[in-house]
Amino acid sequence: MKRFAQARPLLAFYLLALGIASAVMVWTVFLYVTNPASAGALPALVAAVDASGQHMHIGTIGAEALKNPLLFGIFVFAAAPSIAALVVAALGGGGGLRLLLARLKPVGPEGQLRPAVTLYLGLLAAYAGGFLVYDFVAGPGVSIGSNLRLLGGSLVAGALIALFLDEGGTLEELGWRGFAWPILQSRHTPLFTALLLGVLHWAWHLPREVLSIMGGVALPLWALYQGIFLILCIALAVVAGFAVNRAGGSVWPAVFVHGGTNVWSKALGVHAAPTAGVLDLRTLLVVLLAILITAFAGRSLGRLSQR
Repeated sequence: MKRFAQARPLLAFYLLALGIASAVMVWTVFLYVTNPASAGALPALVAAVDASGQHMHIGTIGAEALKNPLLFGIFVFAAAPSIAALVVAALGGGGGLRLLLARLKPVGPEGQLRPAVTLYLGLLAAYAGGFLVYDFVAGPGVSIGSNLRLLGGSLVAGALIALFLDEGGTLEELGWRGFAWPILQSRHTPLFTALLLGVLHWAWHLPREVLSIMGGVALPLWALYQGIFLILCIALAVVAGFAVNRAGGSVWPAVFVHGGTNVWSKALGVHAAPTAGVLDLRTLLVVLLAILITAFAGRSLGRLSQR
């Protein structure tokens, strides 16, 4: 395993991340088959979070998981890329563990302070702008702020806390943008890296779709939404990749982008979903950002070492 991790670090990382995610789903399906009552865990989670007036995040999922340990599988699934990255890096793959952990600094190992600060301010502005767009689309009587006053605090504090409570951005990104991104970018142009990593990110989610198939979803509709999700993953890879490059390889801008866009969609949910046929507002916004970034930054996606 150590020799394989050093010789083929990206493949070792992806196979391990996919294996962990698949194992979680195999265990979940096994429990559903052997104990049909366990199939109510996810619907009960959604109902409990809706009743709380908040949205799905580490805190709300964790509170319900304490009542039903089956739900802890959500955390293991989401953390699979980061777990895989840590294991492969500890075995000497991808530059080793020290380099991977260095990407947890606000400014990464290839970074400069001024571009990073500018980037973080821009991300905050885009995050806030997304709230305004959502409130406008949702219409009178619905505000994203009502679901973001976390822990009894203010809207601003809640919005910032929500960025780092999202199970997707916080638990996944050390793997995707902290480990896989720099390896791929050392071999390909940043734009091609974003396209490839977006596809890999999308494919990694496929094991969870077994629950949709078991639930009887119509295959044409399933394929349609998978196509939309693939577009979102690629666009997200462009935006997150640009942000990571501008911060010199730090993983936190990717956590910000991934978690922030999830907050956009989760905090208002169905109120802002039907914006353009089957496309949700988050996908439209992220695709627009990806197009603008590509138009202005080009194939380098803001990579500092190429400037």
